Amino acid sequence: MNFASDPSIQRKISKMAARVRWKHPELIRQGIDQTRLVIDQGNDNPGIDDAFHFLVLGDSGTGRHRFQSPPRRIAERLLPHKADAAFLLHTGDVVYLVGALDQYRANFLRPYREWLDHGNAWKSMSPEGLVFNQPFLPVPGNHDYYDLSLPIALLAGLTLPLRRYLQWFDDVDAGWRGSRQGETYARVFLDVLNQIPPARLTDHLELHYDAVWDGHRCLRYRPGVNTRLPNRYFRFRQAGVDVFAIDSNTLMTPEKPTNNLRNLRGDLRSLEERRTTLYKTLASSNLDETHRDELFDALETLQEECFDLQRQIKQLNQINQAALVDHEQLEWLKEGLITSHRDPEVRGRILTMHHPAYVTEKTKCNQADTHAIRRQLRAVFDAVVRALGEELGSAKPVDLVLSGHAHCLEVLRTHDTGHADSHINWVICGGSGYGLRAQRREGAEITEQTVDGKTRVVATSELFIGRNSTDAGGRDGYSGLRVDVAEGRPLTIRLTPLVSCRDGKSWLDADPDPISLRS
Repeated sequence: MNFASDPSIQRKISKMAARVRWKHPELIRQGIDQTRLVIDQGNDNPGIDDAFHFLVLGDSGTGRHRFQSPPRRIAERLLPHKADAAFLLHTGDVVYLVGALDQYRANFLRPYREWLDHGNAWKSMSPEGLVFNQPFLPVPGNHDYYDLSLPIALLAGLTLPLRRYLQWFDDVDAGWRGSRQGETYARVFLDVLNQIPPARLTDHLELHYDAVWDGHRCLRYRPGVNTRLPNRYFRFRQAGVDVFAIDSNTLMTPEKPTNNLRNLRGDLRSLEERRTTLYKTLASSNLDETHRDELFDALETLQEECFDLQRQIKQLNQINQAALVDHEQLEWLKEGLITSHRDPEVRGRILTMHHPAYVTEKTKCNQADTHAIRRQLRAVFDAVVRALGEELGSAKPVDLVLSGHAHCLEVLRTHDTGHADSHINWVICGGSGYGLRAQRREGAEITEQTVDGKTRVVATSELFIGRNSTDAGGRDGYSGLRVDVAEGRPLTIRLTPLVSCRDGKSWLDADPDPISLRS
């Protein structure tokens, strides 16, 4: 029995498309691009080569450890950098465990109240229709799409009063509802056009989609007024830097497995048996906080491994393999990058998403999802390089890739991969509140087999902060990130990790030195 249910790729695409009235005739008639966003800068509109900084966090939406809340601590670490920040990027898993609306108040509104308009009233604020006082720009994580499976939902609902009485709810992070296949995320962050009466749609579009970008109208993001996003994936521009935010949940199509169906089903049964054992252990009332944390982390990892195998089994049974791929989003990213490189006003490109393509965190490094994202990005980047040819010069398809999902802060750089994702900076910011994970025993180098059977190093981890991190003095380090983009060209980026470790009932800051990324 699964703890959670994960919608299929096609259901995620179709459900989100319906919510934003994707390619509705009225949107087409008004010439609106639903994937572009213009952030209203007020009177401080920056020049195309100006310096700016932004903030990053991810995998944060938990109510665990109520009295020493890691999400709140990292929010507090970001606050001194907030006033002049151009925007904040959230790399996904906004709310655990299943993106439920009734978890948003404790797990999102409470820790990030300073980013909310009238945030001092967060206790009585509805999560739907939020307005931010500064650009707060998330991408959906896998947990933002999850629902509780029916048996678990019934059990969670029946035991909720008891768990609240015992204060277990801070560990479980679940009432008896789920995300409704991503609907809660959409209602909190997206411009949900299907909730607007047809008679008012034209007026709504004329009021809020009044920005113009390359001849197309698009949504204007107005802090303090209207802070909705146009779609589950989108792009915007800040001081000559194009930022592409994608939904990696619909890009995780695994390779055709080499195992046969019987082996895959056997592996799945084995994982399910281990998960059942964890359920029984968690039912014990004699667990201390540390042991319970470890078990919940193990349970989440097992759940993701089960979903990996279930997707592979489904693919083997799928007649139309192409239907499993979000071609439209991949084509959008490819064409957007090509257009961006040909625009003389653009000096760099940043990509943000939930799932990492390269990671050494022990639970994510060899996941099928990780390898799937790597393949998809390689295909897009290779196509961009082919299309641009000599126009690209010495530039890379993107200058920086930000992701979450792995519960750590990690900075990596690829070497020669044989593809256009070579010599790129990859940063994972997924240690902002939920349970932390350790680096794998194999260490900092990521290797692959070449076609002639040789092993080569394709990426190296240059900083890792998570559970028992050497870079955090052997402690468990929660983290956020400040990213500075310097004035001028070529693009120069510096990372400032903001790290805090729990020390009994207090916090100890353990910030490593800032890192200047190589171009």
